Amino acid sequence: MGCGYHFQGGGTNLPPDVRSVAVPIFANRTKQTGIESEVTSALVDKFISAKRLSVSGQNSADALLTGTVKSFTTTSVAVTGGTQITTGYRATLTVEIIFRRQRDGKTFFKEELSEWWNYPVVSDLAITENNKKDAIRHISLLLADKIHELILENF
Repeated sequence: MGCGYHFQGGGTNLPPDVRSVAVPIFANRTKQTGIESEVTSALVDKFISAKRLSVSGQNSADALLTGTVKSFTTTSVAVTGGTQITTGYRATLTVEIIFRRQRDGKTFFKEELSEWWNYPVVSDLAITENNKKDAIRHISLLLADKIHELILENF
């Protein structure tokens, strides 16, 4: 009973007065258009599906989770042997988040988090662009999981 073990996803260290969160659209400091919407949407969906902290409007929420997409980079990670043509990229996305209580403005934490995802490069530029967008979606889901866990488990 008092051994210190717990089941992941079961507990929270949030203050008892924090039962809802507002997640306004993240700022975007990159040249990748729409990336802020993808990250914000994944985060809101994560909170809604987990049902442990309700998502509310900014005027009624107990806490505010704001964020900025600070960087988005793609680097070559795979090339063909003979021609040295890139066949894969690694997309890396970095966000900064601030989680604070609304009523008194107390900042619980400010963190910078990064995730990455590899995607294939093909001769059709439209397909490669879609692969990059899929990578952004995957990264957004990974970040949403990480942020959700940070708020609810490691608070």
